[in-house]
Amino acid sequence: MFLFKITDWPAPAVFALGGCVAATFAFVTVNLFTQAMASLDFLSRFGWQAVRHGALWQVAELTLWGALSLSCWLVFKICEHDLTDRYLLWSRKPRRTPPEGLATKASTDGGTAFPDAPRPR
Repeated sequence: MFLFKITDWPAPAVFALGGCVAATFAFVTVNLFTQAMASLDFLSRFGWQAVRHGALWQVAELTLWGALSLSCWLVFKICEHDLTDRYLLWSRKPRRTPPEGLATKASTDGGTAFPDAPRPR
């Protein structure tokens, strides 16, 4: 499936996906933290009565938020790794050599490969 084969996506699309999941990760993580702190405070104040009123349901919700947060982080790392690999592949490409006519002319005209360039004194 093309959707899951991120190496075939254009680089701007991978970058945009990475940015979106990074923003989602940040939101979910802050939400997870505030809900967990509120849940712990609720449990510490009311004990077993809190459990009877749905604290275990909150723990299940926190587990789902944690799984979503982890999923966002993993997708972000996949995007980051793919973009890093693309950059490294691009940076290791051999440089283009000048055309034959310019290369031979460069050796005969005093070191410049461009005919309109000023010659060194």
